[in-house]
Amino acid sequence: MIKTNWHTHTFRCGHAVGTDEEYVQAAIQGGLTTLGFSDHAAYTKSRRTDRMDLEQFPDYMASIRALKEKYKDQITLYLGTEIECYPEEIEILTEYRKKMDYCILGQHSLNLDDDLSYLATTPDLLDIYVSRLEYACAHDLCEYICHPDVILWSYPRIDGSVRDAAKKIAAISNQYHVPLELNTGSGVHHGMREYEDGKRYAYPTRAFFEEFAREKCPIVIGLDVHDPKLFLDDTDLNRALSVVEGLGCNIIDDYDVIAAANEHKKKYL
Repeated sequence: MIKTNWHTHTFRCGHAVGTDEEYVQAAIQGGLTTLGFSDHAAYTKSRRTDRMDLEQFPDYMASIRALKEKYKDQITLYLGTEIECYPEEIEILTEYRKKMDYCILGQHSLNLDDDLSYLATTPDLLDIYVSRLEYACAHDLCEYICHPDVILWSYPRIDGSVRDAAKKIAAISNQYHVPLELNTGSGVHHGMREYEDGKRYAYPTRAFFEEFAREKCPIVIGLDVHDPKLFLDDTDLNRALSVVEGLGCNIIDDYDVIAAANEHKKKYL
């Protein structure tokens, strides 16, 4: 098990289980020394039910801060959020930048109330996805990009468009000094899926990480935990690591997310 995880959810997103304290206790039991909570951000204009409501955000902040104090002698806790980049929501994204210890970018949808990142099957949607990532990085909205290959969940094959998207994301990472995440969540947790060109995990995908390794992009491991017990089981972590085995990825275990956040937040403070 890794010692630091910045990608942790809570029951407030509607698709995670367990109390906030159960996550902290399980992380301690699993040997973690630093835990960042980063539940899905809420938006002012969204009608989605698989994200936190704005009304829940004060409770989220108060709960994690109380646990930070309660467990300060056992583990270091930070309060963050996993944002998605929608230009029409730039005001609330800016507020998160000011209030949170850190923000990570997980672009699950191309538009505010759709699931196109999971349903993308054409090159033009890959282009839109990449543009969302670049906008967020160019505007200092995040410390790293979560599951950069989530867009391939439904994409039928690893083709030239996929590899072009990987090259563009690698360039974004290096230009803006924003790491990319090797995600150990749903993409591997549910096992391999059948695609036109064979079986693979939905994400992470080797084709993307071949490019990331070639360009020496910094890689952060994110457990993307939605259930406390996953802190006690390395199965998904080992599956994700098997995807990139032998590539020589630039995995950084000591990425100082908080230092990076303080630097990025200067624009907003």
